[in-house]
Amino acid sequence: MLGRKSSVSAFFFFYFAFVGLFSPYLSLWLNFRGFTPAEIGVLMSPMQWSRIVGPGFWGALADYGKNFISIKGIITGATSLALICSSLLFYEFDFFVLLSILVLLTFFLSGLTPLSEVIALKVSRDTDCNYGDLRVWGSVGFLVAVLLYGALIDAFGTSKIPMFVFISLSFIFLSSTFIHRESNTIEKSEPIGIRRLFNFKINLFLIASFFMIMSHAVLYTFFSLWLKKFGYSNMEIGLVWSIGVIAEIIFFVNQKNILSRFRNLTYVWFSCFIFAVVRFLIIFFSDGLLIWLIFAQLLHAITFGLHHVTSIMLVTNLFPDAAKAIGQSSYTVASYGIGGSLGGVFSGLIWEKFFPESIYLFASLVAFLGAVFAWLLIRKYKVECD
Repeated sequence: MLGRKSSVSAFFFFYFAFVGLFSPYLSLWLNFRGFTPAEIGVLMSPMQWSRIVGPGFWGALADYGKNFISIKGIITGATSLALICSSLLFYEFDFFVLLSILVLLTFFLSGLTPLSEVIALKVSRDTDCNYGDLRVWGSVGFLVAVLLYGALIDAFGTSKIPMFVFISLSFIFLSSTFIHRESNTIEKSEPIGIRRLFNFKINLFLIASFFMIMSHAVLYTFFSLWLKKFGYSNMEIGLVWSIGVIAEIIFFVNQKNILSRFRNLTYVWFSCFIFAVVRFLIIFFSDGLLIWLIFAQLLHAITFGLHHVTSIMLVTNLFPDAAKAIGQSSYTVASYGIGGSLGGVFSGLIWEKFFPESIYLFASLVAFLGAVFAWLLIRKYKVECD
């Protein structure tokens, strides 16, 4: 049986390996099926907007249903249902049926990130290990998957993507069975009022997070299809994605040393928004040239890696101890749920209405709006880096 740290690391590896397949390559399969960019934007969006309802449901179940179900039980059960849904992708359904399948599939997956983050944070505290040492395995899984599946898709064809999705989800299910039940140990406490949970500081944080992930949804939804437009092969697309993931891994490995150089966590968090504005402008002006894309992808270490870690730390500081799962779920809903879904849908419409590169100008503008709300927060609230 795997130890506590190993079981969480393994789950992160296989979950983000699935993301490394689903996020970069599903749009290519949808394009292969003959859907338009606007339709692809809608069909890709359930991965995001299922998180509007899903994480709140799974988080509440974890916090208030702890007497009859563990976080491990929730994760394993939800993954098994997602696996069943993925088997329906083998059939060529029309737009609305496929949309319904993707909604169900992603709803069952929507709670895995916030719930596994709760477990990871508890394990890191109990074992005195660095959170980044656990989370880095998710980045490794994404890296392996984006390269492996790029090569497999080139070798066997885009039509095989549903089969790869089913296989990838099977590994998530197996890894979830090794998570330790004792990871779900939330202290009993009195119910917390909604005003305390969602005060002015938390609202500013959630709004800023909404805009940040909305900008990145443009990349997650259409980056592969955009690269295809410039003649990149599936393997080459995987390599371009891998640059960002390698940068992210380097950050996670050195997370403790990097953060120890800064005293104020909120200023570090705010800087991520500025780098996001720059990153998307670089892609906008790149004309698909690899040298510029490499530079833009290296910034992923900041706009995702650093932003993700500082956001998780801010959630820990902003939300009361008895509502950590709800706090993580609220962050996921506001950012990846609402922000991510709208970013994907709007970018598809903008692609069709104007020209493909315009989606990155939109992403840069949205990231700037996030920076405005982040600045309002850091003027009122400061957290020291631990």
